[in-house]
Amino acid sequence: MGLPRSLAFLRTGTGGQSLEVFIDPLCPPSRNITRSLAANVVPHITKGGKYEGKLQLITRIYPQPFHYLSAYPSEALLVFGQEHPDLFWDYLLATYDIQENFFNRLVLDKTPREVTAAYVDVAVQVIQKAGKLGAESVEVAKEALTSKLAVHEKNNGGSSAFLDFKFLIREGRQNGIHVTPTALLNGLEDPAVSSGWGKAEWEQYLADKLD
Repeated sequence: MGLPRSLAFLRTGTGGQSLEVFIDPLCPPSRNITRSLAANVVPHITKGGKYEGKLQLITRIYPQPFHYLSAYPSEALLVFGQEHPDLFWDYLLATYDIQENFFNRLVLDKTPREVTAAYVDVAVQVIQKAGKLGAESVEVAKEALTSKLAVHEKNNGGSSAFLDFKFLIREGRQNGIHVTPTALLNGLEDPAVSSGWGKAEWEQYLADKLD
């Protein structure tokens, strides 16, 4: 499956083979597989890696409705990725550090504005850490991201990435993706891929598929 140009930041690496992983920002197994992919796959498929030019990794943001507030970090990830594509993985990993704050039982009294504000704070921290805040003040950067995450135009619409968000949901439903994480190798679901995999399992998998 491809990606619209506006979601190109979800693709890491290049090559004739593709590994697509559907993840939910508030899903603990999604957190585990994302951290493992960052440590054990991304270095191998990016510049200088053993499998550079052989595999593209596509992360598909796919919130589950039973994680009640998952739509908010999902849109935050997309908005951030469109604004700072080179820092997308840094932000994705950073959002998982605050994941547990937004589990269902803990958000009963939280408003959407509070959730959005928390993810904006993390975004600005990532930009600052990368030294890319520029002449902007922290507050200006927060206001800019908050504006893009606000509901635009239609009363029942969403952020500046709303249409891309809908695309990812429709795509997952069309292809029968029910749980997160779900991995597809070259378009076909691969149930062998596990959120519990570490360095050894990923090295063996990459060797089997790419060597």
